[in-house]
Amino acid sequence: MKIGIFDSGLGGLFVARALVKNLPQYDYVYLGDTQRVPYGNRSHETVYQFLREAVDYLFAHDCELIIVACNTASAKALRRIQQEYLPKHYPQRRVLGIIIPTAEAALKNDTTRRIGLLATQGTVDSNAYVKELKKIRPNPEIEKRLGEHKRREFLVTDLIDATRALSKKWFGQDIKFRTIQLK
Repeated sequence: MKIGIFDSGLGGLFVARALVKNLPQYDYVYLGDTQRVPYGNRSHETVYQFLREAVDYLFAHDCELIIVACNTASAKALRRIQQEYLPKHYPQRRVLGIIIPTAEAALKNDTTRRIGLLATQGTVDSNAYVKELKKIRPNPEIEKRLGEHKRREFLVTDLIDATRALSKKWFGQDIKFRTIQLK
């Protein structure tokens, strides 16, 4: 089985690393939308369109399951993808998000009383983490700290070089890069 992993950038490589380590029997395809990052300041509709394009791309590349490793896409568009798009276009396939498993892991220890959330404005404003945490343990104290996205110009080649270095360290091999155009 092939599993697709999608993120709006490269943070999902941490998810990919954990999946490869814990489920090495599967093949993986990672799609990072580094051209349109960050998603946090984008509308729900725009994030939904971006996620739909990613879903189409990964399913077209034979993925049977997609993990949305992007907090903002999980918060703003995942439910709609699951409830509206998949039943019409991919009824036998699944797309899962990152928020529920992260909330479960955060509250795994019964003594956890405070949780810090470093996220984009869009993820924080969605209240998705608060909702999921309260389902698991009513009224956890949650600190919202907005990560500042300091804008800086960088070359795509710098980004690719940094990612290749991480991929060799984490996965023992180089990740093959190619530019694709999503709609």
